[in-house]
Amino acid sequence: MKNLLNVAFVAIRKNVFPIITIVAITLFATACGGSSKMTKATSTRVDLASSVRIIPSIANLDVNPVRVTATAQAGELESLNTDQAKQNVVAKALATVNGDVMLAPRFVVEKGSDGKMTSITVTGYAAMVSSFRTITESDVTFNDSLFEQTHPAQIAFNTMTVADVEYSVKKSVSLSHAELTGKNETSALKLAKEKMLRQEKADVLFAEQYTLSVNEGALTAFTLTAFPGKYVNYRQTTLREQMALKPTSSPVVRYQAIAADIKPVAQRVQLKFGTGNTSGNESELKEMARSAALQMHNADLLLNETFYFDYQEKVITHVTICGTPAVYTNFHPLRDNEVVDVHFAPIAGDPETEQKPSFLNTLLNLFKKKK
Repeated sequence: MKNLLNVAFVAIRKNVFPIITIVAITLFATACGGSSKMTKATSTRVDLASSVRIIPSIANLDVNPVRVTATAQAGELESLNTDQAKQNVVAKALATVNGDVMLAPRFVVEKGSDGKMTSITVTGYAAMVSSFRTITESDVTFNDSLFEQTHPAQIAFNTMTVADVEYSVKKSVSLSHAELTGKNETSALKLAKEKMLRQEKADVLFAEQYTLSVNEGALTAFTLTAFPGKYVNYRQTTLREQMALKPTSSPVVRYQAIAADIKPVAQRVQLKFGTGNTSGNESELKEMARSAALQMHNADLLLNETFYFDYQEKVITHVTICGTPAVYTNFHPLRDNEVVDVHFAPIAGDPETEQKPSFLNTLLNLFKKKK
């Protein structure tokens, strides 16, 4: 009996699992001849996943700023393809400086008349792993993809170089008679651009326009006008500047945002036009009616315009336009505190919005006849 009690206390002192203690105490109670009542218990066990996710590490590199080079000759290249040969010669170059990876390698491959490699030379920058560290949130917050590369060939990046474009005043160049000989419009424009770029020592041209004269199918005069621009102020950009300014691979010019007030010039009007049973669809007829109404009132737009159509045997015979004629006034640079309407007026010369002269003339003629 005493022995069993000792076993129980020893189990408790040694932090043996509780079930051992319970068994010992139960045996002790039974052996003592006490009550025969037995207590049972159930338990639920939750096993955690056995796998553990590992946080990636970063290998810090020290780059040797002096180029390293190595050459593998024909005897070292037997039975190797180009990729294998490149790996071998890179390893050979790194071994000379105890390097671990090569950045920006350049290869020169020489082959014999039979097409087999006779030598391969590599030149690049050797980098040595100086230490390892665990990746942190600050490493990946600005661009995760930069740190998703694990292959040595994908760890080198160029810092972004940006430049401003400095535009001069509008310039013009004209092609001589000799320069126009044998040229069509396309080739003359190309020559005029090249001439202006060379003459102004420019890199780009903006807002190009040209005029030409033709006599019996041959160009007799050609003049180009444009704003020449030069790349200036080359510099390394910062991440903040890159995200804010969004630099582009080729020059982009954005026009200044201009705002205008709208001033009604007449009361709401209602004009009805006969279409002459033309085959135009509703969209075309709307544009024609709008153009005629604007011309009649010397207006820029109609406020709250609406249209009504009269049909005869599925053909539109009349279109009625209603609206308040208005003009644009007080053109000025858009201010930060102004609220603007995002619905812009049609742009002259834009093929998507420009009126078609044939339809417009037809409708205006109909309108004049009606008057």
